Amino acid sequence: MSRYSLNVTYQNEDATRIPDQVREGAALFIDLTARGLVGELASKFVIPRQGGYCGLDVVLFLLLYMTSGADTGVRKFWALVAPHSAALAALAGRKSLPSPASLSRALDAVDLDALRRCASWLLTVFTGVDTVILSPAAMTYDARGVGWHVFDFDPTVTTLRHRALPVGDDLPAARRRSEALARPGHAGRKRGDVQYRSCILQHKGSSVWVHAHASPGNGDVIGDLGRALDALLETCLRLGIALAQTLVRADGEYGNIAGIWAFKERGLHFVTRLNRPSLFDDPAVLERLRTGTWHYVPDSCSGPRRSAIDLGVFTLPPSPSVKRPNGQPYAPVTVRVVASRYPRDGKANRGRVLDGWQVELFAVDVDAEAWPASDCVAQFFGRASQENRFAQEDRELGLDRIVSYTLAGQELAMLVGLSLWNLRLARGAALNPPPAVRPPLQPRELCVDDRALPSWPRDPVVARLLGKLEWSNLLATRPGWAFEASAGVLCCPDGRPLTLTTVERSAPDKDVARAIFYRPSRGCEQCSARPACFQSARPSAAKHTSVTVPNELAEPLRQRLMRLRGEDPSPPRYVIEPITAEAGRLSVADPLFLPARARQDFQALFHRTTLHVEVTRAPATPARPRLVATDVADRQRRRKTFAQNVARYALAEGDRVHLRVQASDEVRRWLGEPRQQRVAEQTGT
Repeated sequence: MSRYSLNVTYQNEDATRIPDQVREGAALFIDLTARGLVGELASKFVIPRQGGYCGLDVVLFLLLYMTSGADTGVRKFWALVAPHSAALAALAGRKSLPSPASLSRALDAVDLDALRRCASWLLTVFTGVDTVILSPAAMTYDARGVGWHVFDFDPTVTTLRHRALPVGDDLPAARRRSEALARPGHAGRKRGDVQYRSCILQHKGSSVWVHAHASPGNGDVIGDLGRALDALLETCLRLGIALAQTLVRADGEYGNIAGIWAFKERGLHFVTRLNRPSLFDDPAVLERLRTGTWHYVPDSCSGPRRSAIDLGVFTLPPSPSVKRPNGQPYAPVTVRVVASRYPRDGKANRGRVLDGWQVELFAVDVDAEAWPASDCVAQFFGRASQENRFAQEDRELGLDRIVSYTLAGQELAMLVGLSLWNLRLARGAALNPPPAVRPPLQPRELCVDDRALPSWPRDPVVARLLGKLEWSNLLATRPGWAFEASAGVLCCPDGRPLTLTTVERSAPDKDVARAIFYRPSRGCEQCSARPACFQSARPSAAKHTSVTVPNELAEPLRQRLMRLRGEDPSPPRYVIEPITAEAGRLSVADPLFLPARARQDFQALFHRTTLHVEVTRAPATPARPRLVATDVADRQRRRKTFAQNVARYALAEGDRVHLRVQASDEVRRWLGEPRQQRVAEQTGT
């Protein structure tokens, strides 16, 4: 039997050791201070309040808080870091961090307009993600080999549930804290009493968040889009990105006249689902769907096999009820329209089911040679990558949690969280920079989709009108005959379809007309002549039959058949210009950069890192007389300037900060000796 001895040595807790949950945040404080970004943040973001912590302290607290994980509340977090508040703040040149109560008061005082003026800087310049955005590995390459910057805009909804709120004469006035943050609205699949929308714009290839703001309730749909697009223009101008190689992918919420004009007026290319259901009934569109060449859409083999076709360049008239914010009407808009299809039973999730195929329409504003129809559809459905990143953001940062019950305060917390994402991404990419050359491109292969019948699709308007007839009465004396509502055809006892070809005019004294259904020429050659069906023995004989329809349906059917045959003298509703450009010779290439791995590589640096911080305060200055003001401004209790508020919690001259790091060589190289020296100089060591 083995024997062993156990020796236990006790020692006091090391008060200088920074908790492991915030060692990444502490290291970021060191990095940001060394880069001079803490001082720049103090000058750019101010909270207009009298006394208390300034905007810099609030951002530093939130940044540190976000690094602790998505499952930690503010109070639980404060219980962890409160003993180390002075040491952590000293790494950024501050005396202390705000407590939860101080944080709440500061967030209530955030000025929304001032916050939004520096939001783009906070997300991009502050985080240093410019090189990641401009990397060739983060670009999408069109069929001509030209690199594009693709952006995704997709607002998400956060809902709040209301608890019971008792009221009574003996109770204070009822007030819900969420009134300043959220409002009732359409929450979709999410359940809640009130909600707010997070309107977020992201660079597809790098996953960099370039804009974010919050709107209560359903928000201002077009106003929210315009604010995001203006931020995108600002970013493109600052980085020198040409708008000619910028593409925005947006949800069908913006596939209307107002949304399309928002893109066009800013000179931005876009792809979105088109919200124009009347096109599914247009004879010219149906003819193009029937006679055009469909090509398979590149996909991941995980969903329905789609194909796509260019329908042409359409001039879409606006609805009279849709107005600009100033009350002026919109002008007609010209846009390229692309259609996709795939086999489907039942009702359509989006678009419309035509003869067993779900057809969806997309508004596109890119050249057909550079972006063939199939690739435009692939780009639209590639927006699922942003949905995946929303899930990643929830796991890593938990930005759905409520930090403040004011809109400006909650928006600030969201911006700081997204900035942390960008910081991790930029620092992780700097550890292993991707190649600065364009990736190799492959030649294009066009695969034709010929799955549909040549007669597809049958006219949906005729089918809907015929579906209104009482077919059980019309066919009561015709055993074996049936009407197929989905296709709008009459089927004989052998199951062969007959199509409506003629609706005769009724006599003046009649309230019904005769509708004639035909089989095509040589459509009945496999059947023998029979008295109950048709008597002709000719090989090319075609069956026809008729039913009586009321005049209120006969006239719309007659007018529709005239439109289908081109006999309607009225002008077409849509002006359509066909697209004749040939697709480029290369396959459209999506970016291959791995942003999640870059963030993970950076966070992995701190798995075995230990930080010890010790702050030594300078000798206290002699106390000034209690009953004598320092100057006239002090005696008059004037409001302090923003600079004075920042200086209030800054480290005093002569304070010393000693940092001891136990880490891998990678962390030590990342911090760097020269940088540590600069930190010491800026914090008074």
